[in-house]
Amino acid sequence: MTEEGTIEVTAEVIEPTDALEVTYTPAVLSDNLAALDAYVDQQIEPYIGAQLDPNDYETIKMGRTCMADLNKLKAPIEAERKRVKKIYEAPLKEFEARVKAITAKIDSARANIKEQVDEADANFKAQRRETLSEEYAGCAGPIADVIPFAAILEDKWLNRSTNEVKAVNELYEKVEKALKGYNTLQTKELAHKDEVVKHYADTLDLIGALELEDQLNERDRQMAEFKAAQEAAEAVKAERTAPEPAPEPEPVPDQPTAAAPPVCRWSLAMEFQGTEAFAQQVAATLKGMGITGASIKFAGVVTNE
Repeated sequence: MTEEGTIEVTAEVIEPTDALEVTYTPAVLSDNLAALDAYVDQQIEPYIGAQLDPNDYETIKMGRTCMADLNKLKAPIEAERKRVKKIYEAPLKEFEARVKAITAKIDSARANIKEQVDEADANFKAQRRETLSEEYAGCAGPIADVIPFAAILEDKWLNRSTNEVKAVNELYEKVEKALKGYNTLQTKELAHKDEVVKHYADTLDLIGALELEDQLNERDRQMAEFKAAQEAAEAVKAERTAPEPAPEPEPVPDQPTAAAPPVCRWSLAMEFQGTEAFAQQVAATLKGMGITGASIKFAGVVTNE
């Protein structure tokens, strides 16, 4: 307070700035490390290169005592190092805390805006998707109930970078292409039309759908061959287990002779085309039915490219 009764106030004027400027003056540490180093060399000299007899328990106990002495030598040095480190790092930790408090304000402001931007983008995509879905229902015709809109939709059509007119035009082009593929499948004689059309509806891959038809036909062919082989094996088994007819009585010869025991012989011949794996399945089936001693000659492999 001055003689006139007024109060003088001194205030620091802080001008706003957009850059962080830090002036750092390294702390100067005064120490006696050189003298400490020489002292430690003297103290550990008796321990350097020490060898203990593992079979002598007294030397082992001495080793433990030496270890304790060396720990006592190290402990005060480490304690002083930690004390100095804590003091030395204190200004840095305080500085980091203040900086993070400032940047947290920036993050908070950005998060608020980001939440609104994300919500606006989500609403835009939902509206664009609804618009394109309505367009699809109007132009898809007979495939609207077969091919789901999700199979037609391209993610890029939902972005703001693609204007609505372009998205709709590309939608029409894709629907026209999908309709051609669908009509192609309808004109073909397909043994597995439901499966093939469903595959096409999910993928819009016409070539893949036709390849699926070929795969299913090949599966049916192999199953038919295997079933025929099973039926043939069953017939052989039934013939083998059928009761033999009673032999006709033989005329009594004038002089008795030793009758030879009857010998029954039978053979099984099977011929089919298929893969080696299929032939192995047939052999396993015959064996499971009790037909042993048979052999299957594998003449070759038939594959469908």
